[in-house]
Amino acid sequence: MSWRKQVLKKLRADAVRFEQEKVTEIDFRTYREFMTTGEREAYEKQYFYRRKRATTFGLMLYEFPDDKHVASLLENEIWQICNEFTWCLPAHMDQNREEQNYQKYQQMKHLAYTVDLFAAETAFMLAEMITMFKGKLDPFIEEKVAIEVDRRVFTPFKQETFHWERATHNWASVCGGSIGAAAIYLIENKEERRTILTRVNQTMNSYLSGFYQDGGCTEGYLYWQYGFGFFCYYADLLKKAEQINLFLDPKVKQIALFQEKIFLSGNHIVNFSDAPAQAAPQIGFTHYLHQQFLEVHLPDEDLAQTNIVDHCGRWAPAIRELQWYDASLKGSDWPEQNYYLKESAIFLSRNKKSCFAVKAGHNQEPHNHNDVGQLILYGKNQLFLRDLGAGQYNKDYFNHNRYQFICNSAEGHSVPVIDGIYQQEGEEYRGEFLKVEQADATDRVLIELSQAYPNDMRLLRELNWMHTEQSELQFIDTYQFTDSPESLVESFILADLPYKWYEDKCILVGDEVSMEIHYDSDFWQPAMERKYFINHSGEKEWFIHMLLTCKSIQPVIEAEFRFKLI
Repeated sequence: MSWRKQVLKKLRADAVRFEQEKVTEIDFRTYREFMTTGEREAYEKQYFYRRKRATTFGLMLYEFPDDKHVASLLENEIWQICNEFTWCLPAHMDQNREEQNYQKYQQMKHLAYTVDLFAAETAFMLAEMITMFKGKLDPFIEEKVAIEVDRRVFTPFKQETFHWERATHNWASVCGGSIGAAAIYLIENKEERRTILTRVNQTMNSYLSGFYQDGGCTEGYLYWQYGFGFFCYYADLLKKAEQINLFLDPKVKQIALFQEKIFLSGNHIVNFSDAPAQAAPQIGFTHYLHQQFLEVHLPDEDLAQTNIVDHCGRWAPAIRELQWYDASLKGSDWPEQNYYLKESAIFLSRNKKSCFAVKAGHNQEPHNHNDVGQLILYGKNQLFLRDLGAGQYNKDYFNHNRYQFICNSAEGHSVPVIDGIYQQEGEEYRGEFLKVEQADATDRVLIELSQAYPNDMRLLRELNWMHTEQSELQFIDTYQFTDSPESLVESFILADLPYKWYEDKCILVGDEVSMEIHYDSDFWQPAMERKYFINHSGEKEWFIHMLLTCKSIQPVIEAEFRFKLI
């Protein structure tokens, strides 16, 4: 079955289910839950469910434009969204706006609204829908949308500035791009529209400034899809409406090429920062990027998303998956190639059987984890050394408690613990690639890690990746201490696989596909513990934490281990 047929089959099934399911309004206590407990899940589940319904019915109307019943279903969802108390998530809301008191209302004579990611996305969605389906929806719905977008998004945007206008991450492109797109669709006055688009273009420049010239996205792959996606959705509309071409910036091309540089194999990705271990390319979006830049690799269509309505029910990427998909374009496996993103501080070595990735950077990156020196090792369709990726988002995840979550803290990464001290957050805690040597059989990477720790010492991490028939990673951490610490532990995060001790100097990890971990038992005492964290989906996810404690601490220590795929 072709990709498009799979997508439409899923959409039809979802549309039937959504039509049969009863939708309840978000009650007051659910709305207030984030303010009282810090939990986001209950409110957001209902909020996003409404948008999944609207997007699904909208996609069905796109495919079947004469179906008046589907049009009626879509009208009802739009009506309900227009009647929501706020389009902003409580987690993002400025309570001085939506929850203003009567005295402030008397002074302002109108309600105030926060413009966050989802308020802006909602404006984009509704503006595009009533434009795309002009004449197929009730004229009053069209008028209602125009009014609500104006008072909830355009008016606050015109009256004040928002923090995300100067952001260098996805908030800038999503909020700015969505407002710009909505303005292109709804604002007829050329001067008013030009004023908005000028500000939006400045915000897009801020977004691009968050990337180095190598185009790497340190936020993680899904934030590349998200942030760069909305940049492209807006840029495409801007080029058509105003003949302004944002794709001419050389950096945009490098960002477009990032996707192929972050996959290990199949749907397995290098998931540094807040990213899952597996993800699927957006095939329509990739086809569009390929048409802009022929160097963009076309992945195998079997890897692509077929459930194009994501967990947030986003309309903009979903409709473009259908519009931009080109059945004449044929994809292939990810290239057998190395990628060294020097400025973004990521190195990936990939062949058909195995992959290895490592990062340097610093500990104040967007969606930061304390992970300078972190490793990922994948071979023969199995992840061995892993990154935990994103945890469940709640209030504490984005405040001063962020590094209490093991997936964000250095404890949850394959980096040393010196005198019981983990890497800390902050741009001053950093690492640097000193050398990257690439050859047919072996790649050698040398990273300076001294500044990643507050201790007075020198720490070099050397990684020799031998990608032959049986791939092997030789790992050497060299310490030179001014004052020797009381304790030194080498920590590694492994996939949740069975393991057994083998001969006293080796640990065998895995079943049919295995990895040997070799260590010097005279100097290192190993311990293995099965742990879990709560992942981005709110589910328990298990992993193996391997700790090797140094038995004899000297002023100079060379910690050598071998990870051999068998």
